[in-house]
Amino acid sequence: MKIDIEQLKLLTEQRGTHIRLLNDLNFRYCPPADGEGPGHIALKVEPRHVNGLNNTHGGVVMTLLDVAMAMSASHVDEQQRGVVTIEMKSNFLRPGGELGEVIEAIGFTRRNTRSIAFCEAELRNSRGEVLATASGTFKYLNRPIPATDA
Repeated sequence: MKIDIEQLKLLTEQRGTHIRLLNDLNFRYCPPADGEGPGHIALKVEPRHVNGLNNTHGGVVMTLLDVAMAMSASHVDEQQRGVVTIEMKSNFLRPGGELGEVIEAIGFTRRNTRSIAFCEAELRNSRGEVLATASGTFKYLNRPIPATDA
């Protein structure tokens, strides 16, 4: 996986809505290679992203996985509605995401109904190794997602 992170848009720019936390973390949108699907989230690991062992902090890992699943759920919805997380389970498989490395979260929707989506995601390092996985349930919102300027 070779991603030029500097060429990617901020995730919230691409999505048309601003979520301050995701901008502060510098999450980037990576379009799908084949032009199909919701795309991925990429992050270049910086000092602010790591724990005391210099690996990506678990909270950052879980946020990447959560957002990747939410993107997938919105993508498969005919109305492209936003979602909120109802529940999420994370599995940390190996430490990773070292300083300067680019890590990538990929989400999948396994099934969705009119009101709920069941999703999974995985986080990979630059060598393609799976660092963490997650599963989650998401509720579709029946209102537009507000776009904000700040």
